[in-house]
Amino acid sequence: MDFFIRNKTGASLVFYILFCIISMSLQSTSFTLSIEGVASAFMTPFQKLYWYSQNNVRKIWAGFTDLNSLNEELRLTREKLQNYERTAEDLTEIKSENEKLRRLLNFGDKVGYDNVPAMVISKDPDNWFRTIIINRGSNDGIKINMPVVAFNADEKAVVGKVIEVRGSVSRILPVISSDLKIGVMLQDSRSPGLMQGSASRPGLAQIDYLSKSVQIPSNVYVVTSGQGGVFPQGLLVGRVSQTVVTKSSAFQRAIVTPIIDYNKVEEVYVIKYVPGQELVELTQKEEQKK
Repeated sequence: MDFFIRNKTGASLVFYILFCIISMSLQSTSFTLSIEGVASAFMTPFQKLYWYSQNNVRKIWAGFTDLNSLNEELRLTREKLQNYERTAEDLTEIKSENEKLRRLLNFGDKVGYDNVPAMVISKDPDNWFRTIIINRGSNDGIKINMPVVAFNADEKAVVGKVIEVRGSVSRILPVISSDLKIGVMLQDSRSPGLMQGSASRPGLAQIDYLSKSVQIPSNVYVVTSGQGGVFPQGLLVGRVSQTVVTKSSAFQRAIVTPIIDYNKVEEVYVIKYVPGQELVELTQKEEQKK
């Protein structure tokens, strides 16, 4: 009570304001709307802040969701790319194989003999006893001692002979092996000799028993003589790259570079030429005597 007496002026002002508010609210609702407007104006910043925060949180969450979706799409895209790359590699390999098969068929007609085209599937890296494995065998009519040829560009030349046959594969002994002896002759002079792989010169062959009286020009062709029964006459073997003459021997030796590069050969043709067994055995005995 003392408080109101001491603050009579302020109390009177408060009561007067309350009286006016009550009177106005009874007469019209417009003042009530004004109060609501004031309250709305007061709350609006907080509402905007809440909405802004909620919206940003929603966007951030949506961003995480989109990021997961993007990662999944990226993973799927990478898988598709890898599949496309593998498909492209497979198509390239198939194209390469088709080209090889086409070459085999095209060159097969140029061999000049009934033949079986084959692909090289393995090579023995041993310098002393090199052999080649091909993907054709007894199921394809291949037999031991059949001659094998290949092409270097358009040149058809001897690769070696078949020394082992199984159902679907065969082993070839190439001309650069010292274990293979071939009856050959110089194409120009028709001088005969016996050729075998050079043990001291890997990748090359040598012709022995050539008469010293024979003039051997450089790069002269060497062909099969037909002697020995395994190889038909006239098959190209290589070129003479060097001659060796010693006083102690009655013959001269010719070093031969084969036409076919053993390290690069991929397609071969097995000629279905089977010599008589008696001739082969006789020739082998003669070679052993030498």
